[in-house]
Amino acid sequence: MKIYTESDASLEPLAGKTVAILGYGNQGRAQALNLLDSGVIVIVGNRDDSYAEQAKTDGFEPMTILEAATAADFLLILTTDESQPLIWDEQIAPGLASGNTLVWASGYNVGYDLITPPADVDVVMVAPRMTGNYVRILFENGKGAIAQVAVHQNASGEAWARMMAVAKGIGVTRGGVFESSFREEAELDLFAEQVVWSGLVAWFEECFKLGVEQGFSPELMVLELYASGEAAEILGMMAQNGFYKQMARHSTTSQYGTLTRSRTLLNDDIKARMRKNLVEDIKGGAFVKEWSDEQSAGSQVLAKAKKEVLNNPMSQAEDRIIPLVQRANKLNVKK
Repeated sequence: MKIYTESDASLEPLAGKTVAILGYGNQGRAQALNLLDSGVIVIVGNRDDSYAEQAKTDGFEPMTILEAATAADFLLILTTDESQPLIWDEQIAPGLASGNTLVWASGYNVGYDLITPPADVDVVMVAPRMTGNYVRILFENGKGAIAQVAVHQNASGEAWARMMAVAKGIGVTRGGVFESSFREEAELDLFAEQVVWSGLVAWFEECFKLGVEQGFSPELMVLELYASGEAAEILGMMAQNGFYKQMARHSTTSQYGTLTRSRTLLNDDIKARMRKNLVEDIKGGAFVKEWSDEQSAGSQVLAKAKKEVLNNPMSQAEDRIIPLVQRANKLNVKK
């Protein structure tokens, strides 16, 4: 996999051009401020809400999404995945002009053919593999996040250079970018959400229930699983040193227990469910239809699921233990 960096990109394609940030949320704010600091002309399109107020606080004069789309040469589409098909026909598409460049930070809607841009515009993707907050923090510290990039449609013949200019402007060429596709980015995101993290959620809940059943206090189970911060520290060491190499920092008792028991915890049924989630739901497109239907029905399944987990015993226990951990951390900082 080739990594492209600062020397592989130029801001020249953005010179004298207007870049519209459509959606001033987590990624929108970070990318707008980074581009502005890179010397790019930036405008913001957002509905009248708290994000628009934040844009005003940051020195922008937010306008409607349609107004920003109409005024811009580069359109960075940064509203939520589920909102984009709803606003595309009335708030984005009417503002497009031949030769514009559409930039997505997620491959979901284009990759799954929920949105089909016109043939006379460039369609590219710059997808930071980091939350917007850290995209901004890294930039301010002279660093950058890693990002996936893709050219989906090269109407101008200059789509790659334009895409890389945006990547440089938001700072991700400092961290390095690698070429992908809209569909691959979307599928990888869904894989992480529906196989990796959903498995982790289910596993932690089951561990919590088992521990409480066997006499551990709910608070200590939450502390051991994640609230102490040790799990976050281990994940950080995995990113820095390697998934297994970081085990050298743990006791040999820990190493032996982890490596020997990890071989026995996944059965064929679980592996088959993982495969179905990836092959049928994600790559086969079943999830996209399911999620679209769920939105059309008012997202009642999502609302019910969120209510249930926020009221389960693990969430109740963390309400008691996390404030104590935070208080202890503040005392340690003061010392």
